Amino acid sequence: MDNDFLLETDDLSPMSDINVTPFIDIMLVLLIIFMVTAPLMFGGVQVNLPKSVGESIPKLENPVIVSLDAHRRIYVDKEDITDINRHAYFQGLAKLSTSGEVHVRVDIEVKYGEMMALMTELGQAGFARVSLVTDLKPSSPSTAESTQNSSLVQRVEATSR
Repeated sequence: MDNDFLLETDDLSPMSDINVTPFIDIMLVLLIIFMVTAPLMFGGVQVNLPKSVGESIPKLENPVIVSLDAHRRIYVDKEDITDINRHAYFQGLAKLSTSGEVHVRVDIEVKYGEMMALMTELGQAGFARVSLVTDLKPSSPSTAESTQNSSLVQRVEATSR
């Protein structure tokens, strides 16, 4: 009986293996959190973008995003911009922008003239490029699922006259 006890003491030696189960659990939780919050990271307010087909241009790391919603309110990211000193605010953004580019998101309910007035104001503020953001229009039912959350950025040169 004493010999059996001595044989079992070998199992009491320190373990050199790392238990990775808690690490994997934490990584899965972080993955789920990232997957839920990733669509919210694009920035801006909710606007119904027009649909279009085309090639997407390369996306900038941190572009300036100006949104015009259906109620004709202008936002920079999620900050509501008032009409007072709006031009000076846009000029400050243009000076801070490293690329000189701004992405404009306009609700489908906004009239063309109002969109062009905003783009002209951004061009006059000093942005070298004004890019329009649209939703991708699926070309076939099989690609509808893959392009559901995609957006297309089309570059339009802004000129101030």
